[in-house]
Amino acid sequence: MSTAIYTRRLVEHRYGGPLEKLQRGNASDRSDDPVLPILLRRLDGLAQTGADAQSARRNLEAVWQRHRSGEHALDDLVLLYATEVVDLERQEQSETEAVWDLLDVRLLLDRASARRPSAHRVASAPDDQDLLDIARDVAAGLHRLNREALRRGLRERGVPVSNRRLGVVLQRLRAESPSR
Repeated sequence: MSTAIYTRRLVEHRYGGPLEKLQRGNASDRSDDPVLPILLRRLDGLAQTGADAQSARRNLEAVWQRHRSGEHALDDLVLLYATEVVDLERQEQSETEAVWDLLDVRLLLDRASARRPSAHRVASAPDDQDLLDIARDVAAGLHRLNREALRRGLRERGVPVSNRRLGVVLQRLRAESPSR
């Protein structure tokens, strides 16, 4: 897997969605993430450098094969393509590290915002009784009550829940219904 593809997947994982969705959200100014526009530009540059490096490797391979078949007049061309590949690989590594640094900055910003109470975050998490009521509805539709099925059902209803809260709710549901 190329560095550009791996880095793209890492960005998608960290942001929780496909790159195309992130680009659309950024283009329509729906993102409140200050790092995202810079990250997307760097990622585009990395993808272009990765493509250039791949093309240079193919050119080097073709010239090298011709050189090995006896065309020794190609020595300078082999050296030129080899130098181009090395330069592009260094540039690709540098651009990759820049993207990873931006992901680290975003992670640090997320941690700082998590320490500050946010009205939006507080309002979006249901209190324990509301969570229990929603979990009862989810559990009623389950064949077997287990942690993963309950978490999936809550996520489908747009309810985020931590492992600790999920464990408490699961225990209460099992206590209410011993047949499960």
